[in-house]
Amino acid sequence: MTGGTVLAVDRACTELAGSAPAETVRVRNGPKTAVYRVRLADGRPVVVKLFAVDCTHGAVDEARLLAAVTAAGRVRVPTVIGYGPVPGLTVSALVTTDAGTNTLGDAVRAGQMPRPAALLRLALLMAAFHSVKAPAGVPLAPGIGQQVSALAAHCPKQVFVRLAPALEVIAAGARLERLVWCHGDLHLENVICGGDRRLTVGEHGRPRLHDYLVDFEAATVEVPEYDLAQTLVTCEALEPSDRLFVAAAYGRPVDTRLLDAFVAFQAVRGWTYAAHREGRDRDAWAARLHLALPPQPGRTVL
Repeated sequence: MTGGTVLAVDRACTELAGSAPAETVRVRNGPKTAVYRVRLADGRPVVVKLFAVDCTHGAVDEARLLAAVTAAGRVRVPTVIGYGPVPGLTVSALVTTDAGTNTLGDAVRAGQMPRPAALLRLALLMAAFHSVKAPAGVPLAPGIGQQVSALAAHCPKQVFVRLAPALEVIAAGARLERLVWCHGDLHLENVICGGDRRLTVGEHGRPRLHDYLVDFEAATVEVPEYDLAQTLVTCEALEPSDRLFVAAAYGRPVDTRLLDAFVAFQAVRGWTYAAHREGRDRDAWAARLHLALPPQPGRTVL
């Protein structure tokens, strides 16, 4: 987002949180959304997320998704303080409590947590989130059918044809009874470390997680392997041992053949939109694509 974002943050805090901002730090600025960490004049630390007017997933949608997760009580998310259109501007805003600045990715990079431990927490968070029923009447990200159609329009043909065997497996693995609410983008940077990093046992022997899950723009309804594959791809956990570890840590039945097919799909999708179309992280996505969808001998797909 560009233009007027500082003014939007000021008005969002004043109108939706009841206090003007004292300090503002930009966390992320994308084409459709922007995120700011703010200390309000009354001392409260908050996070302000701005949504463009033409964004299919707006502040109202995200607030309702957060409310559904909070009501289920299985996964911790930031508390919603206020949300809605920003007066006088063509953006909407969501204001939440600030869950902290240290992500799982930060903890791994700083040597505070081994990478396998972070992947374990992602798998446990995913299993807990998948036990929550998707709220009725809230727009969700497109499902796999729409995603495949969109991908076919944007992905280079020589790459897309390599995906055909995986798409056949995905089509055959569609099962209405296995559909769950998927986060859609559960990776190390979308989990904020809670105050207690120990895994403790809660009700019915379930692990009690103190981390916070954020960013629900890609939430949709699909089979669990869809979500697991996205996590494997974005966390670069694509070696066979990583796939087995995350699937085992998830703790629910997983179709490994279907998981491999979704890994190929998520890698091609990520490479197409991030590297091919936007020119972002080309080397990283090329490596992911190579591991998820090996090129034919003597040919290159990039």
